Amino acid sequence: MAAVLAVAALTLTASLVGVAVTSVWPTEVSTSSYAATVRLSAEPDQLSTLHAPTLFGDLDLRFDGVVPAPGINAVAQVSDRITTVLATKDLSVGALKPTPAELDQVTSTVVSHVGGKFALGVLVTCLLVAFAIRHWRSRDAALRPWRRAVVIPALAAVLALGGTAGAAWTTFQPGRLEAVGTNGLLGYVRSNTRILADVEARSEQASPYVKNMLALSAALQDKFVPAELATPASVKVLLVSDIHGANAYPLMRQIIQTEGITAVVDTGDLINFGRVEEAEAGGLFTGIRSLGVPYLFVRGNHDATSPTDEALLQRMAQVPGVVVLQPAPRRYTIATVGGLRVGGFNDPRWFGDDGGGGATSQVPAAEAFTEAMDQLRAGTAVVSTPSSTSGATATPSGGTPAPTTPGTKSPTPTPSQSALAADSRRGLDLLVTHEPYAADRVGDAGIRLNGHMHSAGLQGNRIQVGTFTGGGVVSHYIQDKQGGELSGQPYAFDILSFGADCRLQTLTRYSYRDLLEGRPVYDDVRAINGAAIQAPAPSPGRACRADAPVTLQDVRAASPDEPAATSTP
Repeated sequence: MAAVLAVAALTLTASLVGVAVTSVWPTEVSTSSYAATVRLSAEPDQLSTLHAPTLFGDLDLRFDGVVPAPGINAVAQVSDRITTVLATKDLSVGALKPTPAELDQVTSTVVSHVGGKFALGVLVTCLLVAFAIRHWRSRDAALRPWRRAVVIPALAAVLALGGTAGAAWTTFQPGRLEAVGTNGLLGYVRSNTRILADVEARSEQASPYVKNMLALSAALQDKFVPAELATPASVKVLLVSDIHGANAYPLMRQIIQTEGITAVVDTGDLINFGRVEEAEAGGLFTGIRSLGVPYLFVRGNHDATSPTDEALLQRMAQVPGVVVLQPAPRRYTIATVGGLRVGGFNDPRWFGDDGGGGATSQVPAAEAFTEAMDQLRAGTAVVSTPSSTSGATATPSGGTPAPTTPGTKSPTPTPSQSALAADSRRGLDLLVTHEPYAADRVGDAGIRLNGHMHSAGLQGNRIQVGTFTGGGVVSHYIQDKQGGELSGQPYAFDILSFGADCRLQTLTRYSYRDLLEGRPVYDDVRAINGAAIQAPAPSPGRACRADAPVTLQDVRAASPDEPAATSTP
């Protein structure tokens, strides 16, 4: 056991020394327009990450390796010729981007030089330890033979070199890309575009020096991002939550139009005090109606004044385009939007309750929903077409949709009936809840959504949506523990991008701040590989398309003595 611990300790030490050597003796690489200083990093937040800090913000490509690999820190600079290039009329990102051949040459140089320096640090460390083992003895004892002194250092060297090389090789592959993140000015410039495309068009709004950084970030993404993630999305779903009475719908409408949103999912807490009058006074219903795309909604704990209060649900059901996913107790609406099956249930809590119960307060609601879905799959649920909610077709540009008849089957293109039936038996594509404890109680969904916490999060296939309005006007400001100046909560929204096969391509997460203060600043824009989130993935043959009509299905769990309906989705 002592020998095993010694090998493990020396392996870790030698690896850290190797990383340190690459840091104090960095590798310089260059292309025709750029130069970069490359180091390895052992900082915990940079493991398995390609980190490229620039004057205008940072670009982070995070990979999901089987074993964590040292991070790569590449500090980019422009070459001397850039001053001539920047003076060129009609400068484009394409003229600044390194060519694939240049990137291949840079990659080869980084592997050989950085790898060589890392190996040098490891080998020197292990040789010094072997020398110390041979000579560490009492005064009258003989020197240890080299064959015994080098056993532990040799094993440690093999593990440090082989393990690090293997981890790096398996981690920094396009198929392992987990997330793409930008911040600062670089994030701001790219905040209203697809994170993996449209760089050329967006750069027209930037100065030549920002184009410089956009070109470099685009080239890095071209090198490492899987091709399927750069494919235009067929369906895009905007995720919002915890609006809390603040009418930010003009901003939401702009996002819908700019990003080509198919539908909006709101995970609840539309208001603060549970009264419809608050939403009427704030113009929230008018704002929702102006969006022009389906608006799927579940109630949060601030959206009612008692456990039986359904006033907001009834008022929301009157707004064109709104789909209330649980319009009444034990009654649910399954919406098919763009080919995706979406369902969910309300928070059983209300404004003014004692806040007790925690996760246990969500159990009855989650169990009732699960029972209804089980009966739906078994063909024993009471199923009918709802009449209180209008369906709508979302246009790719986010424009005003044309009304359709609820409950009708979509015209061409129709998803494969066998694939859709198979996925329907497994569960929903999107499950919508308000509290995370509720989402954790239901596992039959490819993607689970919740809000409530006013902060973005991701755990497996559960996406926690931050507050779209910074907590609303009433609860926007937070007092710090030292009693200093009030600070605003971060604003956040997410966009789910689905391919034509209904597979999640990316989850793009946006956060910004200081909107109420009049100083809007984008903190972060991050694109996460959807393959790491959606589980299970849709069956082969599924088809998703933004302009498919919305279809609605009303589902109610049947009591034991009630005859079951036989209609199916």
